[in-house]
Amino acid sequence: NKIEEIKKLLKATNLQDKPGSIIYSADSTLKKGDFYFLGQNPGGNDEKKYGEDSIMNQLLYSGEHNEYTEGEWAGAKGKIHQYNIKRMFEDLGINIEDVFSTNLCFIRSQDTDKYKRDLDSDIDRFWPIHEYLLSVVKPKTVICNGAKAREYFKKKMKHIYAHDKEPMENYWYYKHTAESFKGILKTRDIALDELKILAIPHLSNITNNYDDYFDYYKKGVTWLKTKL
Repeated sequence: NKIEEIKKLLKATNLQDKPGSIIYSADSTLKKGDFYFLGQNPGGNDEKKYGEDSIMNQLLYSGEHNEYTEGEWAGAKGKIHQYNIKRMFEDLGINIEDVFSTNLCFIRSQDTDKYKRDLDSDIDRFWPIHEYLLSVVKPKTVICNGAKAREYFKKKMKHIYAHDKEPMENYWYYKHTAESFKGILKTRDIALDELKILAIPHLSNITNNYDDYFDYYKKGVTWLKTKL
């Protein structure tokens, strides 16, 4: 049972009772597929569907709930972030409900600067769970929401090639790029020889209103689509 295997790996981290979640898509998406969507860490959530907000409770009881299409994200910033993610997948021509989705770190925080622990250390502790998840999905492409996920995979992969960047539209002090590269990811559990990474600047960066997506992200997402 896949959930039981994740449960065992989660208990080994001793972080199972922290607020957060692992599977952002429905449990049924944990199967072989072309894509693996990865954010940094779960944000605020208004729902308490599974009792106490903990990574373990979400793992055991979320079932077919999809956070992107069914979740109630907290605050205006959270709701616009959710909208931007759904809009990106629409523009990529990918059904988000078919994609296995998770985060690099499974502990919840509304913002990176409000994360109360050592984020990099926690990401390393959770990596064995990603090894297992990747061994099940065996994706051709990892889509990264933000630099943290992109750079972590860059660190883990070998023989990176076909590395390309596309400048994004400037917005205030933001001067980001969309990125694409390929490489080899080999660990104890997986061997992905031609893994493609597509990365967009974190989709919560622009939060004034829903229309900001069009000016800031549209160019980068359109470019990423040519890399699929």
